[in-house]
Amino acid sequence: MIKVFLCSLLLLLSGLLTAQTIENPTFKARNGSIRNITRIERTPEYTKVYIHAIFRPHWWIMEDGENYLEDVATGKRYAQTGAEGIELKKETFMPDSGEMDFVLLFEPLPKETQTIHMIDPNGNESNTYDISLVPADPKQPSPLKQVEGNWFADDAQGRWTYGVHDSLVILNNRLYDLTECRKKGKRIVLTARSRTNGSTATLQLTPRKDGSCLIALDGDEAQRYVRTRPETVAAETDNGYGEDFFRRDSVCLQGYLNGYDPRLGFDSGILYLKDEITRQDYPTVVPINPDGSFQCSFLLRHPVCENLIIRNIDIPFYVEPGDTVTLYIDWEDVMARSRARDINYPLSHTAYMGKRTDLSYLAMTLSKHFRYPYNQLSEAQKTLTPAQFQERLKPVIDQWQQQADSLCRLYAPSQKAVSLIRNQKATQTGMAYFDFQMDRSYYAQQDTTNQILKVQPDASYYDFLKEMPLNEQSVLVNYGTDFFINRFEFMSPLSIPLQEQINMQNDEAFQALPLKERQLRLQLRFSEKKDSIVNSLCATPSPLLWQIARVRNLRFILSDAFMQRQYAEAFLTQLEKTVTHPYLRATAREMLEERFPDTPTTSYQLPEGKATDIFRRIIAPHAGKVLFVDFWATTCGPCRAGIKATAKLREQYRNHPEFQFVYITSEAESPLKDYTEYVEKNLKGEASYRLGDTDYKYLRQLFRFNGIPHYVVVEKDGSICTENVEAYNLASFLQLRFGTEQKETE
Repeated sequence: MIKVFLCSLLLLLSGLLTAQTIENPTFKARNGSIRNITRIERTPEYTKVYIHAIFRPHWWIMEDGENYLEDVATGKRYAQTGAEGIELKKETFMPDSGEMDFVLLFEPLPKETQTIHMIDPNGNESNTYDISLVPADPKQPSPLKQVEGNWFADDAQGRWTYGVHDSLVILNNRLYDLTECRKKGKRIVLTARSRTNGSTATLQLTPRKDGSCLIALDGDEAQRYVRTRPETVAAETDNGYGEDFFRRDSVCLQGYLNGYDPRLGFDSGILYLKDEITRQDYPTVVPINPDGSFQCSFLLRHPVCENLIIRNIDIPFYVEPGDTVTLYIDWEDVMARSRARDINYPLSHTAYMGKRTDLSYLAMTLSKHFRYPYNQLSEAQKTLTPAQFQERLKPVIDQWQQQADSLCRLYAPSQKAVSLIRNQKATQTGMAYFDFQMDRSYYAQQDTTNQILKVQPDASYYDFLKEMPLNEQSVLVNYGTDFFINRFEFMSPLSIPLQEQINMQNDEAFQALPLKERQLRLQLRFSEKKDSIVNSLCATPSPLLWQIARVRNLRFILSDAFMQRQYAEAFLTQLEKTVTHPYLRATAREMLEERFPDTPTTSYQLPEGKATDIFRRIIAPHAGKVLFVDFWATTCGPCRAGIKATAKLREQYRNHPEFQFVYITSEAESPLKDYTEYVEKNLKGEASYRLGDTDYKYLRQLFRFNGIPHYVVVEKDGSICTENVEAYNLASFLQLRFGTEQKETE
């Protein structure tokens, strides 16, 4: 008995002697920050991973017990054996604080294991890579670690001047490869080579006890820099936008995503660029290199506030044609916003380098101002008359005005900044008025018993238009102006001319005219009536934003209403009485030339490049056929409606020797389970492809579409048809190509 006891005691002591605790273990990358590892305990019996969870209060999290630890050196996996402080496979709701602690239990790790991954095979926000089980020595950091990070000028401007990150150095609005890091006394000397032109730069950095750093570039006098920028960046002085507002030039967007790792599951971002005047999309893929750097270029036609989108998180920036903008993005910030499920959650470490960094910081500030909560708007639409909503909105607008005035005082030296602020407040005000009335029509169709929804606004409801900067070109700079113009050109008062069109078409004398003449007269009358209504509602006749709305609609009119140039010319001549801005007139003429070129083409060849290679691989199995390619997603209602509408055509042309339907979606927009179920029910037997996120982005860029559904017709030779073929007119297109004969299904 004594021997047994002694043996047990020795085993216990052995376990205690070999136990190890690592507090706040370091790691290289993680794809989410809901689960935060605060401690790891190792014994011969188990491995305990202590988790501090952060999530929205009263939202639930769940641990399914299928996590595992992976030894980086050997690749061997160690299964989860249990949990403490949380029940497995059960929804656990977060407390009021939004924070809770629990422990995950795993099989014991070999004593020689030094680095592990913690993997959740069923989640997309729970993986942590390269967790170190060797405690770091805080007394002897590497030279680079002492100066790593962003350095801001220690003055009122607080400009981001230097960025030192692993193998990358950022300075002079350029990206440099770090080629050497050495210590020279108290100084740390960095040598870097420009990725732009190969030139070399040398930085001498002297860390100081207060956390600041003296930095000298290429032997110049050292200046003091700090790790944090001022809370409000000082505005630069300017006189606003001049006559060169519209100018075409390329833009370079580049930067660094700190904390990025290819194992996070993505290797690109995207810019959903759009020309508000032509209504054409120009999505641009932003490839992310393994070291976290990124760079892309695109054509710009006037200054804009735009968003770089990384994993569905918007990072605002301001840019003018010809500029280079450098962005610093912290992956921890991106994860924190995703974790908060809040589009206004601050990206507090984002930094900008370039000509007008002050306006980029302002763009980030404006992105969270002047928002009317969707839930309040939806409730008001169903319970308030238009007049009552006007009263409800007045104190909100007053509050927005106070916010705008306060921001304008901060940015007073810059007339560009002041216009951005005032335009943002104005367009968001207009959006609230438009959205209230627009959605009420939909709700009235759904609930015919709601008497409030039957109350229509009088003309005074649209008095807000008289207060708006509809004649200011600077409105085009603000992000979201495109949405406002869309609401403006389709506002309720402009539906009145539709009845007049119907009356004209019922007139016998009108019906006696040739079809082409009837189409021209209908369009001219429709345009005149809409111009008259807009002029009655606005402070000035034919304001700039209405001229833009008219030009935006021209592309559709030219393709849908006019088959001959002489009638299109007649319509455009009439349109130019309203569209007086020189740039808009020139754009309208470009549309006319595009619609009626001197040498008409029925198709075009795709440009060589990565995107075309991706597309060719997809369509290769269907070579020699005409293809109707449908870009869609399970999460897109109009996409599903289009697929439903073409169901009979798919049956009719199934196994056709010359024609094939092809369906393309992405992993990000069509979750696997939903995709599998939908295809099984609605697209079984069809050529369906579910692409990785980056490949799908490249196809967006190739075929220039932001929204879906989007349709492309591929000719037998692989060229792309220039005819506008969509779900609604596909039947007539197929009849013209292949006749009306039914094709039997095998």
